[in-house]
Amino acid sequence: MVLVFNRAKTGFTLVEIMVTVAIAGLVLTGGLNLVGVALRALVDVRLEQELVSEAQKVYLEYLTREDMPDRGERDGVRWRAETDTISAFGNYELGFRRLIVEYQDREMILYLPGR
Repeated sequence: MVLVFNRAKTGFTLVEIMVTVAIAGLVLTGGLNLVGVALRALVDVRLEQELVSEAQKVYLEYLTREDMPDRGERDGVRWRAETDTISAFGNYELGFRRLIVEYQDREMILYLPGR
């Protein structure tokens, strides 16, 4: 006489559940890290856009106002203009202004025709 036991598997083992939870935890951790990186990049892009906007305002003022000061600060935006030259065509000097605009620990350099 042969006895056959038919054991039907009715659930998951503890090891299978632990492996599944570990894998889900790793996936969740990676996803949260990606969200953090994306948010930091979004903040950087926003700050760069604000810097460009503020630098354009100062640049336009320099181009249109004769009495624009070489240094100044307004609404958290600082700027300074430096006069410089570059040699061209032998002894000829081309003058220009280097306009440095600072906003929230970021800096942009713009070049203006010399005055």
